[in-house]
Amino acid sequence: FFLSKGYFRSKNCLREIRSSLEKGKPIILVQEADPAKGGGSLAELRAECLEELQPAVFDMAFPLVVWMRIEEFQLVSLKMISEALLLQTPTYAGLRRLPLTIPGEVQGLNLGFANRVVLWASPANRGARRMANEIAASFPGVVVDAAAERPERATHMLLYLCEESWSEDRLAEQVKEVRESRLPIVMAHENDAERGGCPFSRFFETTPQELIAAGLYRDLAIACFPGLHREVSLSLLAKAIGAVQWTQGTVSIRRTLCSKLLRKNLKWVEAESSLTEASASTVTASSV
Repeated sequence: FFLSKGYFRSKNCLREIRSSLEKGKPIILVQEADPAKGGGSLAELRAECLEELQPAVFDMAFPLVVWMRIEEFQLVSLKMISEALLLQTPTYAGLRRLPLTIPGEVQGLNLGFANRVVLWASPANRGARRMANEIAASFPGVVVDAAAERPERATHMLLYLCEESWSEDRLAEQVKEVRESRLPIVMAHENDAERGGCPFSRFFETTPQELIAAGLYRDLAIACFPGLHREVSLSLLAKAIGAVQWTQGTVSIRRTLCSKLLRKNLKWVEAESSLTEASASTVTASSV
């Protein structure tokens, strides 16, 4: 059943629901996420359903898939629907999960960083440190700095957009300073209600007009969704701060470069030691 606002008011849809329930057909609930396309929360959609049908539709633990319309996230939704359908077939009936993959998907990419990334999460930006820690926990090579003011070593600033964003005036000042210094800003838009997620339109009401007029939101913010879609959000954020896909070739090249750099450093240390020893000998001879 593709659940969107108005679905339960359709006579044909109600006929489909009753027939499927009576015949014991396998059911998958697909919830529209985009409000512009009739999306709503599960509670709102349940409220539209006839009370007599609510337990049979919503309380039977049917697979629930949130339908996304952004390509990278939509692939995850498609995989979830495909998996739920295949698990109802005789071939896969005894399994609980299927390792499905789609060519070109972000999930499963072997992402890594050629250089260390220092991600600044300002304390004035509520929730930013938690989001930055999520990224760092998923991708080695990211260091989180939660200093009160912009640290010199920072390579990027994380601007975490949630319901409580812009509640502190200092954040606006810091964002303005960072933009003037041309330090890259990566924006993460929280969509998980349990983490303070809210519609992006809210930020046009809460963000200082000076920043809006200066083009803060010309760059797209990366949507952060809950559940299985979260992995895609983290991967997109990692790519935004410089992560690239590692292949066997790139890993080998990186190892070669590291090896050459190590040998070069060792030679420099040996040369420095030789000079030190020579200086020490000269001093001893002079003393004699």
